[in-house]
Amino acid sequence: MARIKEGDIFEINTPKGKAYLHYIYKDKTTGDLIRILPGLYSERPANFDKLAGSKERYMVYFPLSAANKQNIIQHVGHYPVDSFKKPKYMRTEHIVRGEFLGWHIIDTETWQRQLVKTLTPEQKQLSPWGIWNDTLLIENLVDDWELEKWC
Repeated sequence: MARIKEGDIFEINTPKGKAYLHYIYKDKTTGDLIRILPGLYSERPANFDKLAGSKERYMVYFPLSAANKQNIIQHVGHYPVDSFKKPKYMRTEHIVRGEFLGWHIIDTETWQRQLVKTLTPEQKQLSPWGIWNDTLLIENLVDDWELEKWC
């Protein structure tokens, strides 16, 4: 099995079709950051340049190496990561004892959190903070989960 490299593109199967993940960054603490590329496909695209060059649906940390070793994902291509980088900020819900108290905006470098009650349009575009496993990723892909709906 080849070593995973930044820029690699992987395919993951869902009940609604194939989804594509673009590996762009390795964090020492949170692991592999991937871009979730748009769309679900019945057939693998012949060329990934257009797909990987387009705006991602969102980014999320994902245990890419483990998923690769377990054959949950399949390496299907490579696209340069030059124009993609780890986002400065990500977000997560702040819930205490089942009560939603607002949103934490997390600085991905310092991990400092800022609590906001209502998201601005810019903050609604922030990707989720945290690590998703393959089950959660597939579930959200099948449910057509979007940043704009997560408010």
